[in-house]
Amino acid sequence: MRGGLARGLALWTLILLVIAVLLAAQAIWSIYDAQQACFFNYPSVPCPSGDDPAFVRLRLAFFGVPGIWLAGIGVAVPSNALLRRRRRTTARRHEGSRTD
Repeated sequence: MRGGLARGLALWTLILLVIAVLLAAQAIWSIYDAQQACFFNYPSVPCPSGDDPAFVRLRLAFFGVPGIWLAGIGVAVPSNALLRRRRRTTARRHEGSRTD
C-alpha cells in the first residue's frame, strides 16, 4: 500500500472510531439517566425497554459504524488498485507512442 492510501485509511479509521465512541458514550449516558429516573420515580416514569432510541444508538455504535468502516475499506482498496493499474497502462501507451 502506498503512503497516501495508508494515511487515508488511518484517517478513515480514526474518524469512525471517534464517532463510534461518542455515539456509544452518549447512548450509555442516556440509558443510565433513564434507569435512574425509572428507579426513583417508578410508577410515573417508564423503564427503558429494548426499543428505546438509546439502545438503537448503542447498536448502531457497535454494529453499524464498523459496517460502514468495512464498506469504506472495501471500496478504497480495490479502487486504489484500479487507479494504479489504469495509470500504469496509460503511461505505457504514452511511452510507446513517443518518437525520439
